[in-house]
Amino acid sequence: MYLICPIFSTMIVSDHPKAEAAKLFTKWWDTLTNQDVTIFSDGSEQRTDGERFVTYGYAIYQAQTQIAIGRGSLNPQSHVFDAEAVGAWRGLQHAIRLAPHGHRRLWMCIDSTSVIWGIRGNAPTSSQWAFLECQAAMAVFNIQVRWSPGHTGIIGNEAADRLADAEAKAPSQPYGMAAEPTASRVRSIAKSLLNAARQRWWDQTRTQMSAWYRQWELPYQTTKTPIELTLPRPVLAHLLAIRSRHGDFAWYHIKFRHDTAELNCSCGRLKTPEHMLFCRKTRRSFSRWPLRPSSPPSNMKEAVRYLKALLTEPEHFESLLELTKYFTTICRR
Repeated sequence: MYLICPIFSTMIVSDHPKAEAAKLFTKWWDTLTNQDVTIFSDGSEQRTDGERFVTYGYAIYQAQTQIAIGRGSLNPQSHVFDAEAVGAWRGLQHAIRLAPHGHRRLWMCIDSTSVIWGIRGNAPTSSQWAFLECQAAMAVFNIQVRWSPGHTGIIGNEAADRLADAEAKAPSQPYGMAAEPTASRVRSIAKSLLNAARQRWWDQTRTQMSAWYRQWELPYQTTKTPIELTLPRPVLAHLLAIRSRHGDFAWYHIKFRHDTAELNCSCGRLKTPEHMLFCRKTRRSFSRWPLRPSSPPSNMKEAVRYLKALLTEPEHFESLLELTKYFTTICRR
């Protein structure tokens, strides 16, 4: 483990569009002399017959002549980001052995901007050892980092990409820290297991709910705020009441013996969660209903289908209430 200052190398990422940046890179590369060694690296993450293969490849050039290549595998519980980081270090390590006295300029040519920022700044948690090795070497040797846009025909990039793919077809045994699962993959597995456990719990819990509630087929989300929570509180209250059937409805008042409650809409029909769609007073504005079906709902199935669409996009539910004035004028408590 190294405790060193972050490396701030020049010419990290071009501001030019990718194709133009590739042309500029090739033009620069063509000017290099025998004092310049470039290391191109790439990573690959593939799945074959249910098996994961996470691999890397690198190609080393002196001026424009290829002088060495290498490839290798990581623990299957890794990501392509890890492969790109490890490949960058293993390629640099090989190049340093070829020029141990530091008389040459070493250029790390990387197509992943995430890996570049990890090398030049604070090393990320996943495959941190590879980033720290690169930073330690940069503190000793004449090493710079350049962005070499991927999939743009750059010779070194294409060579590294082919090597990474070849390794995936005939993988070798991972060694060193690359043989260990990486933090990013462990996080992905933990997240996947958590989501699966949460879904199993929800599937089991949902069976105990009323048929009315189950028909909405609501997902169980904990990773982001449900969009309906952005609604004004009165509108949200009506949405939740319709969703659960627990609210200002005739059956609810009768069940709990609310003797003073008004059971009927002003149109004379019983208050029900779906009555808003059948009420003759709200149908006067049918031509302006949001998400309007081709004709007004004529039965419970059609009403539920339309309500489901509204509850899925709560802003349209709010628009319908504003348009019809159903809860504020037509069917007040």
